[in-house]
Amino acid sequence: MTETKEIVSDSNGLENNKNADNNEEETELESAIIRQVEYYFGDVNLSRDKFLREQVLLDDGWVPLEILIRFNRLAQLSKDADVIAKALHKSTSNLLEISEDNKKVRRNPDMPVPEMNEERRKEITARTIYAKGFPKDSILDDLLKYFSQFEQVENVIMRKYVEKSSKHRLFKGSVFATFKTKEQAEKFLNTKGHKYQDNELIILWQENYVQQKQEEYMSKKGQKEKKIKEKEKESNAEKEDFKLPTGTVLHFSEGTETMKREDVKEALTPLGADIAYIDFKVGDKEGWVRLAKENTAKELAEKMTDGKVKINDAEVVFKVLEGDEEKIYLDKTIEEMSKRRKNMKNFQKNKGRKGGNKYHGKKRRQDQDDDGPPKKVKASEN
Repeated sequence: MTETKEIVSDSNGLENNKNADNNEEETELESAIIRQVEYYFGDVNLSRDKFLREQVLLDDGWVPLEILIRFNRLAQLSKDADVIAKALHKSTSNLLEISEDNKKVRRNPDMPVPEMNEERRKEITARTIYAKGFPKDSILDDLLKYFSQFEQVENVIMRKYVEKSSKHRLFKGSVFATFKTKEQAEKFLNTKGHKYQDNELIILWQENYVQQKQEEYMSKKGQKEKKIKEKEKESNAEKEDFKLPTGTVLHFSEGTETMKREDVKEALTPLGADIAYIDFKVGDKEGWVRLAKENTAKELAEKMTDGKVKINDAEVVFKVLEGDEEKIYLDKTIEEMSKRRKNMKNFQKNKGRKGGNKYHGKKRRQDQDDDGPPKKVKASEN
């Protein structure tokens, strides 16, 4: 078993540290190393860092410094295990223990990591504040340095979002900062005029901020749902306006490319057809006839010879649409009629905005202010 040389450090190292047994003051680098290692073994990080938790289980809690210097943030400070060990000896808290040979570090066994349950989450939230107003190009080191001036800040989380085009995680300019006690967080929150680089910060309890955002979300959601309902209501009203009688649709095929709507109408009118619309384009050999009165399609078909009518030089075949076939066709027709109405409304609205005339509110050429004589008009024969 690894022997313990000295117990050092507490929290995650965001507070200033002095070694009671060593009068030599910490350098700026050593303070940064202490903060970083204490963060790794702190309550917040160790409860969620899967890799470090696995390492802790291997050797009675001891983790080689050679493992820790693979961690990016510590490696940026120093990759020298001796430098790191020397720095940790200058901490005055009791979170960490250094091995006799200065090669390993572990969390103090007398300070087990609290179980992360609902009660624990609420307790952490109760001492966490939200702060907004930091430059969006800030890095974590800048923020840690800023919060290190306050009393025992345990953790700082940069709030980020994924930028759609680049897919990069970008800083929002706000953080969640967790203090060691609620009283310390309250003291920070109640102190007015917190600034970062001359920019005044917006400070709220995390819980209040989350509630505020939820209310905003629900409000937006309610407005969105209201708009959806209004559109549905409008759509249903339009469908009601365009409600078409059933039993009125016949599909025809085997026509000629030269056949026109008028030809179809002329062929069916003698059979008593009261036609509402012929859905057909010149050049097509098939189309649809929609009658005006309900349940008249079958009556019309019964007057045909074997379901055929001669139109121009072709024996055109007619078939009555029923059930789902007719419903699909009528729904599509109503949708197209609704779109045409909306397009017309939009056209009239835009026309009104531009002056309500075909010149879109602009003066015609001959209306322009001009001191010169009018152009000659070419004489026309009567």
